[in-house]
Amino acid sequence: MKATVITDKDYQTELFQELYPSLLAYLQDKQFANETFNIGRNDLNYCMGCFGCWVKKPGECVIKDMMADINRSFVSSDVVIYISPVIFGQFSANIKNAMDRWLPNMLPFFETRPDGSTMHPSRYDAFPQVVFIGYGLDISAEDQQLFIDITKKHRNHTEVLVYQDSSQDMNAVLSKIALQKAGGQL
Repeated sequence: MKATVITDKDYQTELFQELYPSLLAYLQDKQFANETFNIGRNDLNYCMGCFGCWVKKPGECVIKDMMADINRSFVSSDVVIYISPVIFGQFSANIKNAMDRWLPNMLPFFETRPDGSTMHPSRYDAFPQVVFIGYGLDISAEDQQLFIDITKKHRNHTEVLVYQDSSQDMNAVLSKIALQKAGGQL
């Protein structure tokens, strides 16, 4: 089994330094091969909205940066874990950029979901379980809920965790999540 971990290298605080090795040890204990991408503000370009990933090179972004490697790893993984600081209830800009660049993994039309919202369907029948781990000290209850709500509103098959201190047993929380490929609507 394979896990892809995507982190924001511009926000690797002391709390991150506690969380990240613990996560890697957990994945190793569960016998996941691991590929980690530490992205910073100069590592990924922003999506140009050119739709080249649908028209010119279906399934592949036309921008030449590390996102091609991230997307290949994404598709071949059983689980993808994003680790992001929670900033005013949101992801960091670098993590949001990586998420926006998911577009090649989607098809160029919309489906209406049961709640009435629309979503691009997955290009693939099976895709990785996605886990978002937000971290930060003294995250307010409102910001925690906003982080969870924004993440889950637009994605099915997604788990969201908020890590605030080393007293939390992240392994116990992770053990409740099925870290395996998913299917159906994203």
